[in-house]
Amino acid sequence: MAIAATVTLDDLHSEIDAGHFEAAASQAADYLEAHPGDRDARFLHARALAGRGEIQAAIDAYEDLATDYPLRPEPANNLAVLHAERGELETARDWLEKALATQPAYATAHRNLGDVYTALAELAYRNALDSDAVDSKTPLTLLDRFYYAQESVAPGQTEAPAPVRRPVTGDTSEPDPAAPADDDRSILQSVRAWAIAWSNQDFAAYTDFYAEDFDPGDDLSRAQWLSVRKARLARPDDIHIHIDAPQIERIAEDRVRVSFTQRYQSPRYSDRTRKRLLLTRTDGGWRILRETTVDEGR
Repeated sequence: MAIAATVTLDDLHSEIDAGHFEAAASQAADYLEAHPGDRDARFLHARALAGRGEIQAAIDAYEDLATDYPLRPEPANNLAVLHAERGELETARDWLEKALATQPAYATAHRNLGDVYTALAELAYRNALDSDAVDSKTPLTLLDRFYYAQESVAPGQTEAPAPVRRPVTGDTSEPDPAAPADDDRSILQSVRAWAIAWSNQDFAAYTDFYAEDFDPGDDLSRAQWLSVRKARLARPDDIHIHIDAPQIERIAEDRVRVSFTQRYQSPRYSDRTRKRLLLTRTDGGWRILRETTVDEGR
């Protein structure tokens, strides 16, 4: 087939990046006729199917890739995105956890998992109020390609190129990332996702919300603090952390202080404290630099 001989993977990437999903799907199918089983073409074909709204077909294609390449996080990440698009947040969380099991340092999956935790927390809160106004769809980052750098280097040595963040379908324009309203939303999402990870006693997700240079205070090193927190998170059978009335105070362009009332509930203990988090903006999102408990009167 002539078109299969002339279309290249670069051409497919260009069509995907431009949002030309109809053309990309057709050309990827032709490419696969000439190169059966090609991993990258299969991934791009699945991405194009998702882009033109064939969600179930895309899910089937990504599931085949996840089976054939179980050590790659990209198919699992994109499966999570598509399930979240359909409001299937529990399934999305499971796929993201699989992605992180293969690549613990995979930044995109961490960001997506934080968003899913936030959505699950909001959904649980609305259900507790018996509210019918529940929007369980969560926009996540859909990857457009495999990132080969992660296959050949040790974790942390080389980062993958930043993926394009766009909806699965529709307008590909993005809001200004520096807009204050978007910043506030991202900050509060991070704080609420931190609380739900704590409630779920998910140690890896919980500690990922703390910056590498987090200062735990009390003359503890970060490693000592991690050891203490791991033991404490595993102790109760069931805990619930609630964040009430959060307020954001901007300290610098990339640093904020969030104050809120924290309600901690477990079968044996409960309390209500005033908490302050000092957060810094990182490539992976907002991370906690300092966590303090303050008197209610301050």
